[in-house]
Parts: sequence; structure tokens; C-alpha cells
Amino acid sequence: MAFLEDGNGTAGIANVNDNFQLEVNLPTDLLQPGYAIAVGEIHDGTHGYSTAVRRPLRISTDGRLRSGTDTVQWSDTFNHAIQDTSAYQHVTATATLALTGGYLVFNSGNSVASAAVARVQTYRTFQLLGSSAMEVGFRVRFAINSQTNNVAELGLGFAATTVTPTDGAYFKMETSGAVVGVMNRNGTEMTTPTLFTPVANTVYYLRMIVDQDRLEFYVDAELQGVITTPTTDPAITFSRAMPLLMRFFNSSATSSAQRMEVSDVIIVTRDLATNRLWPTTQSGQLLHSISVPRGTTAGQTANFTNSAAPASATLSNTAAGYTTLGGKFQFAAVAGAATDYALFGYQVPASSAAGGNKNLIIRGIRIDTYNTGAAVATTGTVLEWGVGVGSTAVSLATADSATAGTRAPRRIPLGVQSFAVGAAIGAVASTIDVNLDAPLYVEAGTFLHIILQMPVGSATASQVIRGTVFINGYFE
Repeated sequence: MAFLEDGNGTAGIANVNDNFQLEVNLPTDLLQPGYAIAVGEIHDGTHGYSTAVRRPLRISTDGRLRSGTDTVQWSDTFNHAIQDTSAYQHVTATATLALTGGYLVFNSGNSVASAAVARVQTYRTFQLLGSSAMEVGFRVRFAINSQTNNVAELGLGFAATTVTPTDGAYFKMETSGAVVGVMNRNGTEMTTPTLFTPVANTVYYLRMIVDQDRLEFYVDAELQGVITTPTTDPAITFSRAMPLLMRFFNSSATSSAQRMEVSDVIIVTRDLATNRLWPTTQSGQLLHSISVPRGTTAGQTANFTNSAAPASATLSNTAAGYTTLGGKFQFAAVAGAATDYALFGYQVPASSAAGGNKNLIIRGIRIDTYNTGAAVATTGTVLEWGVGVGSTAVSLATADSATAGTRAPRRIPLGVQSFAVGAAIGAVASTIDVNLDAPLYVEAGTFLHIILQMPVGSATASQVIRGTVFINGYFE
């Protein structure tokens, strides 16, 4: 056995401190052995995946520490009760889908039949960009312990019926009941060892980090598996842009009915400053104002029916001519009066424990109007347009109250259009196009009104005022 003695400064002999620890000063020359650099440790190798994962910090050419900027690409919580067919493609055969209890439930009807399948995927694809990574996360639980012949997949990819996805990266519960991580390149799967075996009614947070040449699979914040791209392949998947994929099926009949229940999903682009504006992010999540927000029956918000003229509105101060978020309109010409008409009165869906709970942000409004039916007769037509936000009722006469919980609409003018006497059928008024640098905020449960006043006009027989209103906005 060898012993170290304190050299006490003697040349050529190592020194130790009072605790008999070797005193070491690392070299500062990059060419000398022992030179040290700073690294970040994201996994210490003591839990789950047995190898520590440490990565060097990145420094710019100016010597500054580089820090990444994350961009949310998709985020959804299934705490409501209505399937969003605007944002997701839903495909089922024998198995069924339902939203209940805060979960999107796959096989809600408890089928044990072979080939019973339920698949939900986004219409949108998500791009894996060079020199950045993508984070994909799911909160999920299973109704009973793993069942032989039952398969579940959660991640990114292309899939149909019950056959192997044609491309993708995902968590997969195999027919044995074990969950593994999968790298699927052009239909060929490469898997990790078992990550975990689900226990009934236990919520797991499954998170996958997708890089160009590496996949990492985390279960409840612990790294459990890694797959690196084979040296013969350029990247982890054949496609660099894939939809979010959730699929659940029985490869053969099962002895008991299993259900997969997903409460939350998220996709984030990491370490890349995209400089994407928040409205763009929200629109990319299918939360543009052209579609009703999640938690209500899916569909468009505007009054715009295929190959049909709009129904004529009845102008009123206390009721909406249309309950849509803009769109097409028409109404019979009326005599001039200082009456505010609620031509459009759209209510943002009210918030609730089991609702989507979104607010509407308005960034711009465009109005186009033209004359039809008959020429303008003895009096010109003047249309004053305005917008009202935040009313707690559809009536424009709603008042603020400190005891009843009501609020009047907050109004701003948008502009004026007019038709001169004799304006023919087809005459078009000047466009009103308002860009709102300071957006209008319409809270859940309150109304957005498009207000029309016609101080000058005549009730010319057969004359109809027609046009369109476009609301540029998004839900959040």
C-alpha cells in the first residue's frame, strides 16, 4: 500500500491539507491534461436511466453565455366536455372517445374487441428545427393495470388504423403492458428498454425531448431512456414535421377493458428565439377568432353559410341581429334615427369549472358595405359604425351596477360609410379597416357588439343594405 506524505512545499512532492486531502490546482492551459470546463448536469444517473447526462455550456463568440428561449407551439387541457374537431382529427372504430372528469378518454365505451381503435391527432404539424430541440409532454393515466394485447402511443407521428406508424417519435405501451420509448424512422421502430409499467389510476407525466440525433424519455421528471440516431441515418425520423399523435387500440381481444385518459398535452420548441408574436402562437394552436374556442361545440364563429345569402337581420337596440362573431349581414333600409342597433352581438363562452375559459382579444375590424335591392331614393344613407366590448348582456341598454353584477358595453367609434341619393344597386361604400394597436379584451361570458347607427336614411321599398364584418382576433 502506498502512502502520501505532506511535502510541505518541498519541490516535487505533493501537498495535502489538514484533512489529508490532496491539494490540487487545475492547469489553466487548454493543452495541459486536467484542464476543466463548466458543464450542466440534467441527470445524475442515480434514478431511472443509469448513465449521467452532462452537457457543456454554450458560449458566444463574444464570451457570453448562450441561453435558450422556449416557444409554446401547442398547449391543451381536456377539462371540458366537447371534442374539438377544429383542432384535432378524431378517428374511431368500435372504441369510442369522450371528454369527462378532466380527461380525454380513449375507449370510453370499454371495448375488449380486437382492432378496437381510437386515434386523435392534430391537423397541424410541428417542425423540428436545426440546432434546437422539441419538448412533447402528456399527463396520462390508465383505468386498470396493463392488459395484454392493448397498445397506446403518445408523441409525434403518422398513424392509421392499428398498423405501425409510418414515422414518428413516441411513448408506446406495448402488447405486453410495458411502456417503452420509440424512434420510428420511415416505419421501422427502435425502442428503449422498459421505461415503466403503469399502475391503475396513477397519473404520469410523460415528457419526450426530440433532438436531431437523440431522443430522451422522462417519466415524472426522471430520465428513463435514451435513443440516439444510428450513424447511417441523418435524423431521428424521416419527416422533420409531424402532427401530435395519441392512439389507443387492441391488437387482439383483451380480457378486460382498458382506458387511456389524457388530461394535458404540450409541445414546446426549445433553445431557439423564433421572435414569434403571441397572436401568432395562439393562432397556431387553432385559437384564432375564426373558430369557436375549445369547450364549446366546434365550428366557425362568423355568419358565413356556404353558397347562401345571409338571413335579413331585424335591427334592434336590445337584441342581436346576428349572434355570430361578424360575418355576412343584410337588412332592409330604414328611416334615419339616432338609435344604436346591435347588428352583431357575440357572447364569448362563459367560464366554468368544466369549460374552456377563454377570453377574446380583438386586434382589428374590417367592414365592407354595398347597396342592393333598389337604388337609394330621396334621402342619402349614412352608417355610423362602432364596437362595444364587455357587456354582461346582449342589450346595448345594459347598465353598470354595483349590486346586480352587470356592466354596460364600452364603446368606441370605428368610422362612417355613406350612399348618396341615387346610389345604384351594387354601389360600394368606402371600407372601414381599423387596426387596434391597443387590442380590445372581451372577457369570458361577456359580449362583443358591432354597433350600427343610421342617423340619415329612408325606408326605401326593396332597398337592402348588405356587407361583411371581419373580426381579427384570437382566444387565450
